[in-house]
Parts: sequence; C-alpha cells; structure tokens
Amino acid sequence: MAAVLGVLLALALMGTAVYAVWRLGAPTWRQAIQEVDQELSGEAPVPRPNLVADVGDHSPPPRLSWNWAAALLGPFWYLWRGLWAHFCALAAVVLLSGGLLAPFVWLYCALKANEDLWELRKARWSAY
Repeated sequence: MAAVLGVLLALALMGTAVYAVWRLGAPTWRQAIQEVDQELSGEAPVPRPNLVADVGDHSPPPRLSWNWAAALLGPFWYLWRGLWAHFCALAAVVLLSGGLLAPFVWLYCALKANEDLWELRKARWSAY
C-alpha cells in the first residue's frame, strides 16, 4: 500500500512540475491561435519549378523546433502540408493504440513538423 501511495505521490509531483514549467514557458493561447490561423490561411503546397526557389533561400530548421500549428492539429497538419506518408503512419499509431499514444503523437508532430517539412522540400529534388 505504501508503494502505491509513493508512486501516486511521485506522479502527482511530476505532473505538477510539468504543468508549472509549461505555464511559465508557454505563449498565450492567442499567440498559438494566431499561428494556426496564419498556417491555415496559406495555400496548400505545390511543387515549385526549381530547386533554388524551393530550398535555396532557406536554411534548415533546428532539430526539435516547436510548431504551434502542428501541436494543435497533430497528424492533420501533416495532411494539410502534403506529407501523406507521415499522416498515414501517425494516424495508424493513434488508431491502433486506441488513442493511448495520441499525446505522444501530438508531441512528435509539434517537435518534428518543421524538420519533416524541410526534408520533404529537399526530397523533391533528390536523385534517389
């Protein structure tokens, strides 16, 4: 009984710490909604006519950068941006786990969206 109580207390403390860090470091909901609106107001991606116009003027994003639009939309952000394979894989993980892994999928989407989009742009011009 004491072990169960200890585990529950540890979980409660970790949850409180995560919530406190999130509240201190997170932007307001208004900023997050503005980013989602900005992301959705753009047109769906289409292949550009040449490599320089697509990736030449952009530097690659840092690994694990936060994307609020992807954090709120999850796998549907990938669908919107044209990353069909990523959407199918992430949706399958959520559906096959019965929703149990959904928070982890949404976290993955938020952290890896910019990098995955950059790799899609590079892959359009790959020789293999």
